[in-house]
Amino acid sequence: MLSVLAVVTAVFLIYLWQEQLSGTNSKPAIICPSESISVSVESLSDSSILLRDVTAMDVEDGDITESLVVESVSQFVGENHCIVTYAAFDSANNVSKLTRHLFLTDYVSPRFRINAPLEYNYSSSFDPLSAIGAYDCVDGDISDRVKMILLDPEDDITSRGTHRVEFRVANSLGDISTLEAEVEVYDRTYTESRMIPTIRLTDYIVYVDRYGYVDPMEHVLGIAVNGVPYEVGEYGFGKLVCDDSGVDYTKPGAYKVIFSCDNREEYYGSAVMFVIVTEVGR
Repeated sequence: MLSVLAVVTAVFLIYLWQEQLSGTNSKPAIICPSESISVSVESLSDSSILLRDVTAMDVEDGDITESLVVESVSQFVGENHCIVTYAAFDSANNVSKLTRHLFLTDYVSPRFRINAPLEYNYSSSFDPLSAIGAYDCVDGDISDRVKMILLDPEDDITSRGTHRVEFRVANSLGDISTLEAEVEVYDRTYTESRMIPTIRLTDYIVYVDRYGYVDPMEHVLGIAVNGVPYEVGEYGFGKLVCDDSGVDYTKPGAYKVIFSCDNREEYYGSAVMFVIVTEVGR
């Protein structure tokens, strides 16, 4: 602390001497102990933390540190890297500004939530975005910012078949998260609608750090047939199969786990769960 105080005092004395020689109506001087600052995401909205150890001096008014404000925090200019701008003003309304590098120590990119299967009946109206949400460590719930793009511009989401889409969401720092998925539009007979089993999951998308592991079976709520729910153990019509062989926990990316089961070996149902493998802390 003593060394920081000595540096700040020396810088200000030099500045004061130069301004006295010039005889001008000078602007305040903003002095930072370092060119960068590292804070947690929670501290991003706390100006007292962003202003810690920052001082402001004026030739005529002396110490005007109390006038300091955080004018703005930029969007990302690098990985977890923003620019914070400080401003200070003196009694003559002269304003000075200073920028500083700001690094977020525990930042995580926006994450999607999927609360229902992306499967819809052709004869019914539907909106895949109603099943998609998103949460951000800076902005909180940003579900209303999620957009869907058809990867084939000539595709028609209301037609029967499988449609490849991309969900996209951005937070206030300009960080964009994307997820490629498939929307299935089916046209089933009355009997098929009653007899095809529905696999119900607690989560249709989960995130895990690289080299971690997800047990897919822990995310199975049960199986329903014609609206009647069954636990996996009591479902007597078929066997639940889980294929997670395509998940590579050593490589960040989006992977699919496929659940499937049959009803009396005549009607087959399936469900998809996304496993998002991220770099540690991302």
